[in-house]
Amino acid sequence: MRFRRATRPPHSKRTRSRPPGTPRRASRLWRPAGLAAGVTAVLAAVLLPASQQPAQALDPVDVPSIGADTGRFNLPIACQIRLGPLPIFTLNTDVDVQGVAPVTLGPGQEFWLNQGSGSITFPSWLTSLAPFAGIGAADAVVNDLSIGARNASPEAINIAAEDPFEIDGIPIQAGQELTVGLPLEGTFEVGPFTAPDEGTVTFEFVRAQVDVTLHTFFGPLDITADCRASQGNALLTVAVGGPAGQPPAYFQNEPLNFPEPASNEVDGIINAPYSCELEDVITADVGIAVGGRFPLSIRRGETFSFTDASGALTIPAETVNQMLDVGYETAAGTVSRLDLLVQGGTPRVDNVIDRPIEIPETRLVRNQPIVVPLPADGTLTAGPYTPAPGTTNMIIGTGAAEAEFVFEGDGGTVEATGTCEEPEVPVYLVDVAIL
Repeated sequence: MRFRRATRPPHSKRTRSRPPGTPRRASRLWRPAGLAAGVTAVLAAVLLPASQQPAQALDPVDVPSIGADTGRFNLPIACQIRLGPLPIFTLNTDVDVQGVAPVTLGPGQEFWLNQGSGSITFPSWLTSLAPFAGIGAADAVVNDLSIGARNASPEAINIAAEDPFEIDGIPIQAGQELTVGLPLEGTFEVGPFTAPDEGTVTFEFVRAQVDVTLHTFFGPLDITADCRASQGNALLTVAVGGPAGQPPAYFQNEPLNFPEPASNEVDGIINAPYSCELEDVITADVGIAVGGRFPLSIRRGETFSFTDASGALTIPAETVNQMLDVGYETAAGTVSRLDLLVQGGTPRVDNVIDRPIEIPETRLVRNQPIVVPLPADGTLTAGPYTPAPGTTNMIIGTGAAEAEFVFEGDGGTVEATGTCEEPEVPVYLVDVAIL
């Protein structure tokens, strides 16, 4: 399996083709440089920085499609730098990654990690070593960039296996940070993977390896950088369930407007599919989105809470049409319950709606979906969560939700309680490693 290109689904954007095995040459889109320029290319499969936003309620334009998980994480990695077989030193840094994945999978379903890209910044102290070694420039070739989907088939795909990335003539400027982002055109997708019949699938950063040629006063010097995750590596865990034979999970054009997270932190939004009963009136399919920041890993004995947590109610066009068909013209109400379910920690159930949240009156328009931020201003409180003794990871998923609705229409005012049971196939927000 390899970086998905020639057989991508219809209507997707193609990358520029090149003969198999020919390295991709990257233009010089970086800030002033350093000794570790080759190592920066190592993490070429990940995403460029996104726009900054203050802590606030979810903007409807940032909420992904129902069934999609969008996120950006800053994963600690350790890169062993070798001269031939001889290790020289280990460089500890972070890779900044973002992309889109499904929130659940069906048995045997094909799926991809889409819209993937990223960047890595190397510290100025490292580039300061360049003059002492007489290094003026560097070339680099990324020949292994493996993204994993544990329990899926295959369990990892090296997207550089047949089409390595090449960056030539990287200038060395001592004492300045070096930031490299790839891809330089478009985005990556990794797949197809095939889900197992049951259980879970966990996305992981597996490995990146780059061969670097340093141009010195004494001639070329070849080194290798081998990078792997240095602590929590469960980027996203997805449950498998429901009927077999589902179409491929392949997302395009989802919003990815996340600020850069701190090291060992994730900033993401999931939009979980729910089926809600409006008393005896209709069964409504909706999406409940939850967003916020959380750690990839914590030390044993620590706790964590979501930072800048918020949510949104997504009513798809089909459900809006259902409501119009029974005579509703406007909808309003309050949300009183949204449970998060904790595996491997406490509390086991956390209702993050500590006081009722208003759903403002919204006019229903045929064939137009509705996205309502929850709350309209400010954030939710989620946590703190405490790992259970002896657990190695703590998983938090979405649970039941409840709201009181007021509908206005031709028949007057109708009040109805909306009850949403937890999703039939679990939807996971967090898979935090306990170190």
